Amino acid sequence: MAKKIRTNKKHRICRVTGCKHILSIYNTENHCHVHQQFAMVRQTPSMSLIKQ
Repeated sequence: MAKKIRTNKKHRICRVTGCKHILSIYNTENHCHVHQQFAMVRQTPSMSLIKQ
């Protein structure tokens, strides 16, 4: 049996304010490829905040 490919709704737009990129139905993220790296930086805790 073939594996079903996961897809999302059509015409989803990047969540960054002012960005008009339409996301691919295969992109499971909420941001376009341009803003994805910035979204990851905001979600990753700063090294200075991590208790040692």
